[in-house]
Amino acid sequence: MKRLSRIALFFVLLLLPQQGWAGEALYIPQERVNLTALLAPPPVLGSPQQQQEAELLLKFQEERTQTQIAFARADMERTVFRFKDVLGDSFTAEKLPLTAAFFTKAQQNADQILAPVKRHWNRPRPYASNLDIHPCVEKPDDASYPSGHSTFGTLTSILLANMVPEKQTQLYERAELYRLNREIGGAHYPSDVLAGRISGTVIAALFMQDPVFQTEFARAKTELRRALGLPDH
Repeated sequence: MKRLSRIALFFVLLLLPQQGWAGEALYIPQERVNLTALLAPPPVLGSPQQQQEAELLLKFQEERTQTQIAFARADMERTVFRFKDVLGDSFTAEKLPLTAAFFTKAQQNADQILAPVKRHWNRPRPYASNLDIHPCVEKPDDASYPSGHSTFGTLTSILLANMVPEKQTQLYERAELYRLNREIGGAHYPSDVLAGRISGTVIAALFMQDPVFQTEFARAKTELRRALGLPDH
């Protein structure tokens, strides 16, 4: 009986830290922000605005070059290290483990916030609504509005710009290209991308009010600035 009790206690103790990790996965709970109340609904299928958006995507499709296609495909990857072209060769996961973990956590939290918003509107992807639209990137299997990539790119650029204000302009310009690649690739309407930009900004603002976020942000910022050879702030 004592042996069984010790075994039972072992498994209880084993579970405790896992519960703690689950709680630590969030900076802000999903219910903290209701993006469905903040974002305008997407254009109605068949409306003039939706048709104009489809025409723009068809124009991108007709004019995109092989270089643009390759760029859009590369930007399918949702990782902070897509901003390496701004921050340089030292900006790698291997050199920045704290930074990598911090941005992964921020991304996962943002995804949790965005998931019910996508389900709420359940907007079909452009290629599902218009068979003339042929994306040059992989076809996601979730709803189109708001854009998760646009949300991620916006959130990431804001956090990076607050870590490395010396590169603020370049980081925001890179985020704009990241968002635009979802339209060039044929995966999102412009209104999806705009809603993602708003969503990413709102989530960033809420993150910055959280004490745990602030602590982990400061650690990642110190690691990043040192790796880039910048003075601590």
